[in-house]
Amino acid sequence: MRTKNSIKNIISSFVNTFILNILRFISRMIFIKQIGELYLGVNGLLSNVLGLLSLAELGIGSAIAFSLYKPLADDDYDKINSIMFFYKKAYRTIGLIIFFIGLVMLPLIPHLINDTTGIENLSLIYFIFLINMVVSYFFSYKRTLVDANQKNYTIVPITVFFSFLTTVLQIIVMLVFKNFIIYLLIQTLTVILENIFVNIYINKQYPYLKENNVKPLDDKELKGIKKQIKALFFHKIGSYAVNSTDNLIISKMIGIITVGLYSNYLLILNTINSFISTIVNNVLASFGNLIVKESSKKSENVFKELRLFSYFMYAISTICFINIFNPFITIWLGKDFLLPMFVVYIISINNYFFGINYAVILTKTAGGLFDEDKYFPILEAVINLVASIILAKYLGLAGVFLGTFIGKIPTLINKPMIVYNKIFKKSSKEYFLNAFKQVLLLIIMLILTKGLLYIIPNISPLIDLIINILISGLLPLIIIILVYKNTDEFKNLINRFKKLVLRRG
Repeated sequence: MRTKNSIKNIISSFVNTFILNILRFISRMIFIKQIGELYLGVNGLLSNVLGLLSLAELGIGSAIAFSLYKPLADDDYDKINSIMFFYKKAYRTIGLIIFFIGLVMLPLIPHLINDTTGIENLSLIYFIFLINMVVSYFFSYKRTLVDANQKNYTIVPITVFFSFLTTVLQIIVMLVFKNFIIYLLIQTLTVILENIFVNIYINKQYPYLKENNVKPLDDKELKGIKKQIKALFFHKIGSYAVNSTDNLIISKMIGIITVGLYSNYLLILNTINSFISTIVNNVLASFGNLIVKESSKKSENVFKELRLFSYFMYAISTICFINIFNPFITIWLGKDFLLPMFVVYIISINNYFFGINYAVILTKTAGGLFDEDKYFPILEAVINLVASIILAKYLGLAGVFLGTFIGKIPTLINKPMIVYNKIFKKSSKEYFLNAFKQVLLLIIMLILTKGLLYIIPNISPLIDLIINILISGLLPLIIIILVYKNTDEFKNLINRFKKLVLRRG
């Protein structure tokens, strides 16, 4: 059943991801032409600012998801209902807190931009962003139950429809009105409607959520959840500092337009990552269920499969990013929107180390290991901010991203050690040795693809891009298969793929 549900989630999510990403690329082109790169930078900046406010969520969502694994496995509806009732009250309280903190921060927003010339109605734009975020806390909490129950595929049609509707309406608004305010209001309206429809569906599928006689969580259970939340709060701080402060630093120290330029690269990066994470994320719930029910040995075997799959995907995508980022941007938007090649290398490498650590993070989350390293994210945040600000003074944009990489180093080392010690009950030496070999293989594959592309003559921008994609994708794929084809984890992955094909047939 775990495999079946994961497959359904993956297929439905893939369809969603494919449709939406095509629309997003079209929308981005129209946005730049009709509204301008200045507001593109504002959009990226305010998204990160609101990310800061999301720290008030404290990590409750992840703690609740973990708490739901066992009662869902045991069909304990009373316990599920009690947890969700607590979740609802907590999220609505958080939504109000975020709203008021957001209002207090309103006068500070202009000071986050080194030059606000040409930006109209900045306060109103920020307020709409704030409302958009707050609304989700009043409606979205029930989605956690669907995710934990491995039934995310059931609400995909609703999310696809409203995401499609949002993008289409925004494209029309940009073409007709060229107005950023209306563009944002469309998103707010469709987010509200989507959440209403999703909640109606979930209430029908889980009727016990509407019961009035809900028993509150006992003190022991509540204490356990609060402990997880406390630990997750520190993790959220670290995550925000590493993943969401770059735009703030770029905006203040380099310029808001550069934020917009970087956002184009980020769109491509996130598009590819969304396809990869679609598979891995949809395995998370079933993996959490597995950890609850199965032995540490079986959990480790599945972990090794996830680790190898992550390497497959992120090693190949990293080489593709390095080789195709700028050629694609040139064709899509033009040479005026290019970033220096050195910056492209650092962005791509940062993404690689995020990706190869993905299996570790998923395993750690599924295992509920939040308290063991709760203070490490603070160290990560401090290192990231200090390094990014200092290096930005000397290296500019490249320094910001280099500082981000330096900030990741503590967790890249610490998280695998915790997973191996607490879940697999063994040393992590094998993991780090394997990670080192994988980095060496990545360097070799990059050198080979670069060398091959160097000797191939240029024909035209489009044909050159296609050749870059084919060589950057196929050559590393062949090499990785040859290197790993005799390993148990590779054979297990192939068997899973065969089962998937047979089930679909």
